[in-house]
Amino acid sequence: MKNPYALGFWCALIALVLLSATYFYGIMLAHQIDTAMIFLDSAVALIAVMAIVVVAWASVQVQRVKKRQLEQGKVLVLIWDTKVALRRVETVFDRYFWGSYWQPGRTFAEVMGELTGTPLEKSLEALKKQCLELDKQIADEGWHWLNNARELSDVATAMARERYQLDFCDPRAEGPEGAVIDRDFEVLVYTWTARLKSFDHQLDEIEAEYS
Repeated sequence: MKNPYALGFWCALIALVLLSATYFYGIMLAHQIDTAMIFLDSAVALIAVMAIVVVAWASVQVQRVKKRQLEQGKVLVLIWDTKVALRRVETVFDRYFWGSYWQPGRTFAEVMGELTGTPLEKSLEALKKQCLELDKQIADEGWHWLNNARELSDVATAMARERYQLDFCDPRAEGPEGAVIDRDFEVLVYTWTARLKSFDHQLDEIEAEYS
């Protein structure tokens, strides 16, 4: 029942009908006033009990609706925060790999193709924390969103290592090894793009579900 007050309306209508019937029945039994009054008292008591039940039921329904709306609001806020964190990862990723940030030799970790201490790693960690909060709020999902963030982090780490190999290999080399590295990097780029779009699409779906 979509309208929590619909049952109350019908109960009130039935109560009015019962009261009217009681009145007319009492008139018909005018020569038995005591019987009519007993019947009237019984009807009034029944109506009072029905009214109490309806009020209690309506109160419970209202509380449930408010609780559901509050939970939906919390989930929506978490979804929006996760989207912001995902956009941050996407922006930092583009700047890190395709912009001016990538400078081989900045740190020992970067020279070895690691993301440790980089803005990309920090943005990915922030995304993981946000996904963990989202998973906690949506209990039936398990660790779905956290796993999505971890998959992105794994791909980014693999890309950093491949990028290191590309930068420190002679680009003019024509051996088959260089071609393999290029192809592997292209596969990783495709994987990153596909998972990023899938992540974003899943967030859109769950946002529509809770809106």
